[in-house]
Amino acid sequence: MEREHRLSVVLADETRYKIYRSIAEQPHDAVTVAEVARRFGLHPNVARMHLGKLEQAGLLATGLRKTKGGGRPARLYTLSGQVSSFDVPPRRYDLLSSLALMALAQRGSDESVLGICRDAGRAEGRRYVAEEGRPKSFSKKSSADLVRRVAEEQGLLPEVRWEGEALNVQVRNCVFQEIAALRPDLVCPMHRAFFEGVVDAVVGRVREVCVVDDASISRGASACRLSFTVG
Repeated sequence: MEREHRLSVVLADETRYKIYRSIAEQPHDAVTVAEVARRFGLHPNVARMHLGKLEQAGLLATGLRKTKGGGRPARLYTLSGQVSSFDVPPRRYDLLSSLALMALAQRGSDESVLGICRDAGRAEGRRYVAEEGRPKSFSKKSSADLVRRVAEEQGLLPEVRWEGEALNVQVRNCVFQEIAALRPDLVCPMHRAFFEGVVDAVVGRVREVCVVDDASISRGASACRLSFTVG
């Protein structure tokens, strides 16, 4: 619980939170102090302080990159692999997830499990629309933004854009990364089905879901890329 308290204090600073979020959106990329300072308009010493506090809290990991001229190596900051919960006392939903997956794998049919996930996604999408309301002018841009906002509530930081009649979603952070590594054949389709339900409720009937280039974070790719054909 002490660590969770430290995390809440560290992320309470707005600038530090923005820096952390920008790194979380590209979890496979490393950044330097100079890059963060330039991106956020900070003095390098201030950027270094924020990155140091994020590292001390366990949110970032560091490494070194040698320079071509043989000078002082640049310190690189990347997203830490540690998983944190802000619940006090901590909740063991990871354990419940593991047990549920084992039960599903042994007893549940694939289609019935995916159907439950789609229904849950539709319910979440409808709940969000009911609470936030649809934009007065419901364009493709506004619908993509609405899907992105619902996804952010689920812990995802996606890029959402239209290409013709397909809504393309690219996600670089996986909220189920640890549990998906155990059963990617089950967890990834379940998460896709949930997201399909969200898109179905927010945008319109989903006719087809495609995994672009068979990309999956759980299988080593830098991002999950999904394409939803709507209409």
